[in-house]
Amino acid sequence: MIESRHYVTGIALSQLIYGAQSLDIDVADVLTSCGLNKQHLIPSARVPEANYEQVVLILAQVYKKNGRSTGFGIDIGRQTLAPLYGVLMPLALSSSSLGEALTYIARYQGLATGSCGEVEYGEVAEGYQLTIAMTHQSAVVRRHIAECVMTKFCGLIRFIANDKRMLPQQIQLEHAPNSESDRRYFESVVRCPVVWGAGETQMLLSKKVHQYPILGHEGDLLRAVEKQAQQQLEKVIQPTSEVDKIKWHTSELMLSSMPRREIVAIRLNISTRTLDRRLSDAGTSWQKMVDDLRLQTAIQYLAEPQLTINEIAEKLGFGEIRAFQRKFKSWTGLTPTGYRKDIIK
Repeated sequence: MIESRHYVTGIALSQLIYGAQSLDIDVADVLTSCGLNKQHLIPSARVPEANYEQVVLILAQVYKKNGRSTGFGIDIGRQTLAPLYGVLMPLALSSSSLGEALTYIARYQGLATGSCGEVEYGEVAEGYQLTIAMTHQSAVVRRHIAECVMTKFCGLIRFIANDKRMLPQQIQLEHAPNSESDRRYFESVVRCPVVWGAGETQMLLSKKVHQYPILGHEGDLLRAVEKQAQQQLEKVIQPTSEVDKIKWHTSELMLSSMPRREIVAIRLNISTRTLDRRLSDAGTSWQKMVDDLRLQTAIQYLAEPQLTINEIAEKLGFGEIRAFQRKFKSWTGLTPTGYRKDIIK
């Protein structure tokens, strides 16, 4: 399998470990069983994506064995562990409004998500929209993290505003509810309309919520904390080229549907013409980049024995298995079955 270069930071891992402890989940030996240690809980630590996902799956499994529902991500998101987030919380609490607080959190979310996730916040026709993107390929991991993050943001909005009535207008989740009890539980926690199976994970906020003033606003402290956040982010995140950003969003969209260049351009706030020019300057094109990413993703999926060739074809957006087989053979000279048998050990 191709090694993923993606990682989260110790902040994201700590949220899982300490959040699970708060839920009386036995976390003993979880880190070591996943190839990690206590040093990975340091905020600036880089935790490889695969190891992090393994922690999510193990803790969710233990949670379920304890007789709870499958709402693991929801309950992790409900834990109030503000000190874990370092400068992100002072940034939010020193902002002048909820909208400014969310803007800062989106800007510096890499301090927690590393290169595995991205948060975008901006104005749309209906108000303001917070969008969550992630690179995790496991549907179970994506579900737990999406529900955790949306729960966390709902709690954060109420906490910063010091007003339990402060609610989003709507939440959209890319996945369908895992069960009817999960659906009811999540909706009771976020207390706003939820659209399931929407393809993307988003939160819609009204202009009133966006403009809501934060009583603890302190301009001098905000500037000082932002400078600190920028310094920390530069240490954690490797410089990313414009083409790498295009690839990142294309790969993320590929996990749920066939990516479209128009959607990637919108996410990056550029025109499709600018997107094409940046790819051309890098010696590639949209179609070549998509094919390269599809090949890489196909190879990753083929290394997972539980996935059938037909399931892989569907995940990659091919209408039929034969189209995938022909395309894969044109890429590698082998059929998917042949590649799985002869190349992957």
